[in-house]
Amino acid sequence: MPLRAYINGKEFISIDLPDDEWNNLKTELKSKKSVLTLPCCGQEGYLRISRKGLKHFVHSKSACPCDWKPESPEHLKAKVAIIEACRESGWEAVPEFSENDWRADVLAVQGRKRIAFEVQWSRQSYEETRYRQARYKESNVRGCWFFRIPSKEMTDYDKSLVADKDIPAFKIYKDEHSDIIAQVGQRQMPLKALAAELLNRKLKFCQHIRSKPKQEATILFFEYECWKCKKPQYCYTVYPKFHTVCDKEQKMTRNMWNDDDIDKSQQIQIAVQQFLDSDKGKDIKVGPIKRRYSRTVQESYLSHGCYYCDAIFGDSYLSESKSYVHYDWETEGQSDKYIQHTVEVDLGEVVEEWPHWCFSEDGHFCE
Repeated sequence: MPLRAYINGKEFISIDLPDDEWNNLKTELKSKKSVLTLPCCGQEGYLRISRKGLKHFVHSKSACPCDWKPESPEHLKAKVAIIEACRESGWEAVPEFSENDWRADVLAVQGRKRIAFEVQWSRQSYEETRYRQARYKESNVRGCWFFRIPSKEMTDYDKSLVADKDIPAFKIYKDEHSDIIAQVGQRQMPLKALAAELLNRKLKFCQHIRSKPKQEATILFFEYECWKCKKPQYCYTVYPKFHTVCDKEQKMTRNMWNDDDIDKSQQIQIAVQQFLDSDKGKDIKVGPIKRRYSRTVQESYLSHGCYYCDAIFGDSYLSESKSYVHYDWETEGQSDKYIQHTVEVDLGEVVEEWPHWCFSEDGHFCE
């Protein structure tokens, strides 16, 4: 169901036509005063309005049928959203544009820049996607894909799309209001909004993630018994989820047997001590972080220890308890089994490899 056609040699975009002009053209075509041809094949067609009220063009029956494949109402709605995003972002939008051996759902043009937007509401193999993307590249066109059902080669273990600079691709779906929604990582937005973000350079492929320098850290105090003197006391851990500069959730890597773990950082130690000196924390017994000798690794490292006998709480044993606290805190909706203290920390430059599409309103990306 094309959105573009020629009537007496003049190009028309169906969604641009007001009702009166649409009706006049329909009358002219019926009376044979005008002829409508479709750019995909040069054959004749006619006007039609879908049950949802979308104006479009249709191929007439012919002895030489066009290879144009039928499009679903969702596919058409997605194309309209992309066209509107292009125009509102200062780009020319040409639906069903053909060149050489490719045809784009919508071609966005701004000066010498060209972007082909493709909507795949039905399945398409990875090999076909790569082939078509290569055709765009040969024509100096950047291809961008929106998949309802991406191929397994393009998805991760949780069926999310893997970010790929060579084949920009995003998942789309229809919500309960029949609107077309796009997904970028954990962020969801109307397809029109995502297309606009791409055109306005608010999305960029980044190979790494970078944490926000300053953000809140949640310190959780949990009950713990000393393996040596058997006295009950508390230990603590920082809930490991922070945010990147593009507001993506970042889980901090835990480091055992060295000084780099966030639980042992100087900022967290100071925050813990300030809490223990306050009225709220004055009755909580927590051993200090300091360098202790470990028989397990046969060297000394910064470690938690017993408040009473100073026995080392080895990282290999304590990490299991901390992992349980993190899981419990997350799944139980911030369980009241733990004492919580929130403090702002400066993480500095924490950079990890994590290919993703980075979103930024102000142009500050992860890299």
